[in-house]
Amino acid sequence: MKVRLLSHGPLRGRYNMAVDEAIHNAYQRGEAGPTLRFYRWEPACLSLGRFQDVAKEVNLQGLKDLGIDLVRRATGGKAVLHDDELTYSIVISESLLPGSILETYQELSKALVNGLKALGIPAELSALEHGVTARDDRFKQAACFSAPSWYEIVACGKKVTGSAQVRKGGVILQHGSIPLAMDFEKLAGCLSTRSEGHAKRVESVLSKKAAGLSQVCGRSISCSELEKQLVTAFETTFNWALEEGSLTPDEIQEAVKLSRDKYGADSWTMKRTGSAVHAVT
Repeated sequence: MKVRLLSHGPLRGRYNMAVDEAIHNAYQRGEAGPTLRFYRWEPACLSLGRFQDVAKEVNLQGLKDLGIDLVRRATGGKAVLHDDELTYSIVISESLLPGSILETYQELSKALVNGLKALGIPAELSALEHGVTARDDRFKQAACFSAPSWYEIVACGKKVTGSAQVRKGGVILQHGSIPLAMDFEKLAGCLSTRSEGHAKRVESVLSKKAAGLSQVCGRSISCSELEKQLVTAFETTFNWALEEGSLTPDEIQEAVKLSRDKYGADSWTMKRTGSAVHAVT
């Protein structure tokens, strides 16, 4: 199967989310085919799941002080700090990747695991974690990387990816964060906490649950090195023929509009929405 491959450098959070949605929409209209995209973020950005409550879960002053953007994803799930990382997104029809949310999530995770193993990282799929205590529930609810969920990828007992999926018009959009390194103090500063001591405890909880790839394998890993291995892994795992491409003029036009009118607007970012979507993180 031929799959368009897109490789984008650092972009602002609102535009990254707009591009993913523009591709998703184009596919539903029959104007695009299966697409695998890799991208980064500049400046660092906290992305929220579609249903998260900003007032309860985000430290807006902390974001301002740290110079971190805020965006709400079209997918569900929890908060992710996109900083020193590579992000992937996949847009593909349900007919080409059949199965339930969890089944397709597990299937796509196989390629991610294979790519990470090629880098020498002992990655594996996890089962749902059952050992989170009630004291940790607040952090688990706010931050994606605070605990693995079904078919999440872990290495050395720590979560190393965080993904979410949405389906619309028979087309799947799944995107996910693959941190090269994680700054737990910065992440804790983005989340709503009651005091400095509470923030330190959040930081401690997160550092025990997650890690960046470089922190797991003990050596520096670049975005280009990671992307190269993931491209090979998707090709070999699914027998895809990845062909380098670019966004169409219509996709670019729609992404610019979505970035301005949706993902850059407080009406979307600051409010929860009740629309039904499917998500796994």
